[in-house]
Amino acid sequence: MAGGSSRGRFRSFISSVTPSLWIMLLLFCGVSQASDRPLVLQGEERQVLLQPYIAFSIQDRNTSLDEFRQRAIWTGASNRSGLNFGYQQNAVWLKLVVSSNAATTTNWKLHFPYSSLDRVELHHEGDVKLAGDTIPLSQRSQRYRDPVFSLRLAPGEQQTLYFKAYSEGSLTLTAQLWSEESFAQFNESTTAILSLYLGMLLAMVTYNLLLLSALRERAYALYVGFVLAFSLGAMAFTGIGPRYIWPEAGEWSNRILPFALCLSGYIGTQFARTFIDTRRYMPAWHRVTGVAIWAWALLTISSLIIPLHLALKSMSILGMVCAVILMGCLVQAARRNIPGARIFLAAWSMLVTGSLILALRNFGWLPSNVMTTYAMHIGSALEVILLAFALAARLLAFKQQKEAAQASALAAQAQLVATLREHEVELEQRVRERTMELAAANAQLEAMAMQDPLTGLANRTALERHIAHAMRRTRRREDYLAVMLIDLDGFKQINDQLGHETGDAVLRCIADRLKAIAREADFIARLGGDEFVLVAENMLSQDQAHFIAEHFLDTLSMPIDLGKQSVSVGASIGITLTRSAQPDMALLLREADSAMCARKRSGRHGVSFYLEPTG
Repeated sequence: MAGGSSRGRFRSFISSVTPSLWIMLLLFCGVSQASDRPLVLQGEERQVLLQPYIAFSIQDRNTSLDEFRQRAIWTGASNRSGLNFGYQQNAVWLKLVVSSNAATTTNWKLHFPYSSLDRVELHHEGDVKLAGDTIPLSQRSQRYRDPVFSLRLAPGEQQTLYFKAYSEGSLTLTAQLWSEESFAQFNESTTAILSLYLGMLLAMVTYNLLLLSALRERAYALYVGFVLAFSLGAMAFTGIGPRYIWPEAGEWSNRILPFALCLSGYIGTQFARTFIDTRRYMPAWHRVTGVAIWAWALLTISSLIIPLHLALKSMSILGMVCAVILMGCLVQAARRNIPGARIFLAAWSMLVTGSLILALRNFGWLPSNVMTTYAMHIGSALEVILLAFALAARLLAFKQQKEAAQASALAAQAQLVATLREHEVELEQRVRERTMELAAANAQLEAMAMQDPLTGLANRTALERHIAHAMRRTRRREDYLAVMLIDLDGFKQINDQLGHETGDAVLRCIADRLKAIAREADFIARLGGDEFVLVAENMLSQDQAHFIAEHFLDTLSMPIDLGKQSVSVGASIGITLTRSAQPDMALLLREADSAMCARKRSGRHGVSFYLEPTG
């Protein structure tokens, strides 16, 4: 009985504490799902995907940071397959803890690669920075087409960053952390690709405008209108428009995407009907596509008035329905061998596939990655090209059917083709000339990038490249490589007392003297300020390097005539010798700098060699 009584009391105790335990367990699970693992940076990373380190919480858009901190339960983003929240009307908060193990202060770029985000806020230490396509460019934290924020970390520093994001469209919050150099390269290459894509669309518009002016066919006018409207939508979707075309449009920037894409759906459906001539060949499909055209017209106007999220969802749904309608129409047209219908079907399949993938991604039914995000870009590019071929095939077929009765028209067409070929030849020639000009400009820029602008000597980048080759040559020859660090004595007084222009004139004179007395194989560079570096190969001994350095001292100490006055400077030279290919430039410069500083401590204007520390 005592045992049963004990068990009853135990069950009673468990029953009484079970609700509390469940609450604690749920809270623990909510917290455990959060990403408490900080991102620790070593300073050498080029790109870091942030999802494994991010926690998120979904809150009302009007909730402030202080309000939601008190009640938010964070969920680890690593528990999700992606950070696409679909058409989300609430705000999504992200939390990222990042720290630095680098030896020096490092600068980073935090990048959200989805251009159509409306608003992203970075909350840190009471400061709020803004990004997004509805934020005027002048108010954005960084002037990029995507939401981008700068991050600066001192050695050992840890920061907790909070991001608040919301959008009327698909809320995709995939994020990356880049080093500044890597992000600059990435931004340059992606902007070039998107510019090439938009340039291709506009090139097709221009080409077909020429054809329209010659042929006066309605199909070409509709094709040009369709590509122009689609190009406007593409500029909005890729962020090129909000960045370069309408940077201060603010909230109206959000309306351009649905308006342009709905307008392209309206014109594109009319283009398909005109291309196939449904009124003549397929009356039933003509009536069905007529309903689709009215739906597109109504949605195009409504996209400027109704709530934006409703316009975007309606656009996606109508786009999928219209895609099915046109696909059925084109399949039947291809079966009837209507001129150009098969190529049109292939072109439409490309766009439908890309748009369908993007729509499914926007609803969160497909993961967000490079292929799903840019599926419509790829599909539309192929579609525009194939539609141009379809127009040409259609025109050719009609011309062939009327060949017997329209000999003069065929002659005019041949003349038109010849004119187009001449234009193509001229265009190719211009492209070749432009390519040569760009190559020459690139070569000039590369040379300027390796040169110190004040003295004309090589800069640090060129010095690093030269030393790497010089050390390998020295290793093969088994002689010495001398790195001489030359620091001017008394230059600061000249710069302070006589002014920077006089100081610059002295530096140019010193550079000219170094070039004049250096051997043909010697390499001279300016590190900055009044420090110069001489790299001398084929050194057989320390005495030979000492002799060359003393020769430089004698020449540099000669008076410098500045017109109305004359000045003199001395120099302290630190030398390090190596015959190995292993040390890098930084180590050699540190050794030479150590020798130069030793020279200055023992009395300026002289030469010292680097001595390896003992003991």
